[in-house]
Amino acid sequence: MKVIKSILQLPRRRMKNAGRLACEISAIILVLQITVTPTSAKTISTTHDLNLTLSSKLKNGLPVIARETPGSEIVHIEIGFRTGTATQTPARRAINPLTFETMAYATRKYSKQAIFALTEKYSFGVACKGGIEVSICEMETVKDYLPQALDLLLSVVTEPLLTDEDVNLVKKLKIAEFKNEEQDPEAHVNSVVNAIFYDRDHPFRLLPEEGIKQVETLTADEMRSYQRTTLDSSIMYVVYAGPKIGKSTLSMLEIHLGKLGKIERKLTPVPAPVYDPSNTSAFDHLPIPTAYIRMKFNAPSILSPDAATANVLFEILSEKLHEEVRTKRSLSYSVHAGTAQFSQGLGVIVASTSKPQETLAVIADVIRDLRNKGVTQDELNEYRNIFTTTYYLTLETHDALASALAGYQNYFSDAKMLYDLPRKLDAVTPADIQRVAKEILKNFRVGIVYDKDKFKSEWLAPIKALQ
Repeated sequence: MKVIKSILQLPRRRMKNAGRLACEISAIILVLQITVTPTSAKTISTTHDLNLTLSSKLKNGLPVIARETPGSEIVHIEIGFRTGTATQTPARRAINPLTFETMAYATRKYSKQAIFALTEKYSFGVACKGGIEVSICEMETVKDYLPQALDLLLSVVTEPLLTDEDVNLVKKLKIAEFKNEEQDPEAHVNSVVNAIFYDRDHPFRLLPEEGIKQVETLTADEMRSYQRTTLDSSIMYVVYAGPKIGKSTLSMLEIHLGKLGKIERKLTPVPAPVYDPSNTSAFDHLPIPTAYIRMKFNAPSILSPDAATANVLFEILSEKLHEEVRTKRSLSYSVHAGTAQFSQGLGVIVASTSKPQETLAVIADVIRDLRNKGVTQDELNEYRNIFTTTYYLTLETHDALASALAGYQNYFSDAKMLYDLPRKLDAVTPADIQRVAKEILKNFRVGIVYDKDKFKSEWLAPIKALQ
C-alpha cells in the first residue's frame, strides 16, 4: 500500500508527463510485482522483453532493432543518426536542427503536395528532428498503412530536396523559435545559465542569439551538403516497434539503406564543462514578479557506472525539493531536479518563485542534508519504486519504447541493454546514493531571470557555501 500511495502522490508534473491514467495503473501493478517478488518478476520481465526484441544488420552492417508488441497494430519506426549540434563546429551548430527539420518537406519522389495528401489520407506522421548528439527521422502508423509510411520515411532520409523555398521557410520558423526562447523567462533562464556553464567552444553550447546568427547565414547548398554526410551506415541505425516485423519491411530497409557506404570520421570525446569559481552566477534583468532560477552542475553520463545511481538520486532530490520548498513552505510555484545523460551528464535544479531568498536557502538545506545524511534503505526502496515506474511507462507507448531502445543503441551499440536497467536500479544502495551525492552536488552554476531591484547577490551565499 505504501508503494501505491507514493505513486499516486506523484506531483502533477509527473502525471502530465506520464500520459494516460491507464498507463499509471498498469505501471503500479508492475511495480507491486517487483516489490512482492523482486527477483522472479524482474527475471520474467527481462526474459520476456529480450525474447520480443530481435537485432539484425543490413548487408552494410547498419543495425536494425525490432521490438515486437503483441496485440498492437501500431507501428513506430525511428532511423537514428549519431550526429547533432555537438558534432558541428561552433560556428555552424544550427545546421543540424535546420537541416533535419526541413528534410520532411519534400523529396525527389514525393512533392510537398504529395506528402500533404499522403499523410492526410492515411493519417500517419513522418518527421525529422536534430538533437545534441543524436538526430532522428521517424514515422508512426497502423500496420495496414506501413508500406506507404515507410516508403515516405525512407525517401525523406535518403533523398530530401531541401529546396530554397522550404529552407527559407524553416529558417524563419527556427529564428522565431529562438526568439521565443529569449522572450519566455522560463526558457530564457536556461540560456542565462548555459552562458556560464559551457565555454564558447563547448560542443553542447548553442545559445539562442548564436543560433539566430547561424541560421541567418546558412544556405540551402550547405544544408544539402551536410545532409549527404548523414547517409553513413556507420552512424545510422533503425529501431522498429510494432507487430512482428515482416520480410517486406526488412526488404524495404535493405533496398534503401543497405547500400549506403561508410564515412571515415574523427570522433572527439565531449569534455566535461569546466567549473570556474570566479564565474558561478549570471543574472538577467526583467521587471517581473517571479524569479526564475536554474542551477546546473556536472553529473554522471549514460556511460558512467553511476548512471543508474544518478537516476535514483535525482528522483530523491526532486521529491525532497518538492516536499520542502513547495508542499511544506509554499515558496515556489514549481521546483524540481533532473539529469540529462548524454556522453557527458549534467544535473539541473529548477525553481520559479516570488521568494527567491527563502527558496535558495531551503534548496541549499535539502542538498546539504542529502549529502550529509543520505537516505535510509526504506526511503531508497520507496523512491526507487517511483523511478522504476518511469521505466515501465517507457514500455507503454511505441514511440517511447523505440526512443529508449534507440538511446542504448546509440551509446552502447546494444539496444537490449535497456532491459538491464531494473537490475541496475535494484543494485543501488544507500551508500551509493550518498557517495554520488557528495561527488556531484557541488560546483553549482546559477542563472536567474528576475527584477534586479528585488534581488540581492548575497542570497546566493547558501548555494555558494556548498562548493
